Amino acid sequence: MPHLIDLEGLPEPVAKAIVETVHNLKNRYQSETDIARSKAPKDLPSRPGRVIGSLRRTDIYEER
Repeated sequence: MPHLIDLEGLPEPVAKAIVETVHNLKNRYQSETDIARSKAPKDLPSRPGRVIGSLRRTDIYEER
């Protein structure tokens, strides 16, 4: 359902900026919706394994 925005009385550059902003927002949210529809949750790959020991932040970043 299209909506109308009354831009009468606004300076031409402001009216053009509003039109462009609405166009950009429409494209942004339309593409996000399309992406969300196309991406179904997928299982992450996994391998059998075992826990060897604990892992601390200092082990990862070698902080002393």
